[in-house]
Amino acid sequence: MSDKSETVSLGLHCSTVYVRDVPAERVRAALVGLMEETEHRLTYERGLEPTPDEHAAFKPVRSFVVMPEQDGWVTILEDGHPLDDGGLGEGLSDILQAEVIVLSYSDRDGTWSFTKYWEGQPLEAGGSENEDYDVLAMNFVEAQRLPYFGVCYEEVAAALGGNAPALAGALELAGDIVPRIPLGTEVLTFRR
Repeated sequence: MSDKSETVSLGLHCSTVYVRDVPAERVRAALVGLMEETEHRLTYERGLEPTPDEHAAFKPVRSFVVMPEQDGWVTILEDGHPLDDGGLGEGLSDILQAEVIVLSYSDRDGTWSFTKYWEGQPLEAGGSENEDYDVLAMNFVEAQRLPYFGVCYEEVAAALGGNAPALAGALELAGDIVPRIPLGTEVLTFRR
């Protein structure tokens, strides 16, 4: 019997973008416009795989879930769990002339951080790397009333199944737990 053991790191490691007080349709349109500025075009091709690029802006395929408004926030999740939002928060804030929060969280690194933008300009930033990072992050999430914290792109895309117009990343869920996806959730995939 071989003693090869593989360590699997479980935990949340991602960046989530929140847009405040803007209808989801406008957020969607701004996302499409922003991606076009980076020469990414909306595609309806299925089964594209996410790329492991460190910086999200350089990925040839970028896929997003746009969650419907809840508590005044529209939530955007990106495939591949990047901590870097690739300029999404700043760009959407500028285009929509709105408040946007980019929240990065990593159990693996033991950190969380946020940047708040207003009309395309950084307004406030913070976070922590101490032993209470998770408590402080949850306090921030609750104080801001940020929805869908802890939900990841792959879970949503897999739960939407074959009805989604384009999927990158995981196309099936492992296990028996299937997240409930609110009506109006949309997957958008862009290819350079």
